[in-house]
Amino acid sequence: MMSSTEQKYNVPGLDRALTIIELLNEKPSGLSVNEISAQLKFPVNSVYRIMSTLERRNYVVKRNGEPGYVLSEKLLGLATPVVGDASFIENAIPHMRALRDVTKESMLAGVMLENEGVVIEQVEGLHNFSFKVNPGLRFPLHTAAPGKAFLAQLSLVRREEIVKELDLRKFTDNTITSRQALLDEIEIVSKLGYAVDREEEMEGQVCVGAAVLNRSAELAGAIWLVAPTSRLPEKEIPRVGELIKDVAEKISSTLGYVFLQVA
Repeated sequence: MMSSTEQKYNVPGLDRALTIIELLNEKPSGLSVNEISAQLKFPVNSVYRIMSTLERRNYVVKRNGEPGYVLSEKLLGLATPVVGDASFIENAIPHMRALRDVTKESMLAGVMLENEGVVIEQVEGLHNFSFKVNPGLRFPLHTAAPGKAFLAQLSLVRREEIVKELDLRKFTDNTITSRQALLDEIEIVSKLGYAVDREEEMEGQVCVGAAVLNRSAELAGAIWLVAPTSRLPEKEIPRVGELIKDVAEKISSTLGYVFLQVA
């Protein structure tokens, strides 16, 4: 319940629009006007007007001509300066395309938002079959290669705080569900400079990723490669990991990060 002060300064239309945006963020497959109305108990006419306005302003789009609305990339664009370096994606894309051309596999880039990862951009693979991920998709940190790469760049104290808060949901037999095992895995990532998802969220899919740092040596985001296990067997992971690591370092350099050479 709102307090009398909150009610006094509440803008009903704006409040409903923000509630709808939050709902769509939880439903990446999309919802129609009637579905939004039913779930939120908002009048259909009100929802229709709000969705028409959001669509006109390019904050939502209809997926493939279907009646369901999904959030657009515009919201992600507004969020990028908050959750990561504003120039991260701009600098990352050329390098991602170059690595895609070498590996022929899909390359993705994303940022860490609170205790989740968010896909920001994708360069699709060149194989007849390649994984396609919609920008805006959120992913758990404990299963994803970029999630582990994010955590490996944090201080030990902050890393342990976040891991303690994570819901270590089991997706496959390979999912890490022990907090200590996850911390041990992150320590390995810190030493290698790249992280691996070995079918931990989806069977038959492997991801290899590395973090990108900005000029202040802070986390700007991560890039990662996603491929079916049939095309990226275990013996090839170290080679691909070094490729990803090298490209991530090049992107970090374009953002002003300086790598110190140790004699």
